[in-house]
Amino acid sequence: MVSLVSDEEMISKVERENMLIKLDKEFAFAGATIPAEVEVDGERIKLRAFTFEVSKKRGRLTPSEVTEVDRVIALVRKRRREIVTRISREELTKAEAKELFEAALGLDRALDTLYAAPLPKPSVKEEANKAKLEDGRRWLNLIRKVYSREDKRKRE
Repeated sequence: MVSLVSDEEMISKVERENMLIKLDKEFAFAGATIPAEVEVDGERIKLRAFTFEVSKKRGRLTPSEVTEVDRVIALVRKRRREIVTRISREELTKAEAKELFEAALGLDRALDTLYAAPLPKPSVKEEANKAKLEDGRRWLNLIRKVYSREDKRKRE
């Protein structure tokens, strides 16, 4: 099927707002690719390789490595803010906006990994308990929604 919309068409206000809303959602970055490199303030960071190395050492970083992770986090956050500002303020084509949006998602994914790097690696048992607790909360919320709807129907 041939698309009737061109990538050279300018992004609309609604599309811009939708992108910004999606960028604010938790776990919007799921499935995003971390950029191989990112440049911030003239410094090139091999972000994908750095993030991978840090994630392998999770919970066993030296104090100097933690300092480096914090420095990279600050730079990546700055780059992400620049991208979000461009999306929110500049006149962009759909292709440019999509490229910036995907770059921001990739940076979010890297930030998520880097934030967790100094934390101790959870055991399988801890992960299972956490998942069980989250499942229980979701079920409880579902039950509350269902019963609150039934109560509304009875009152009407």
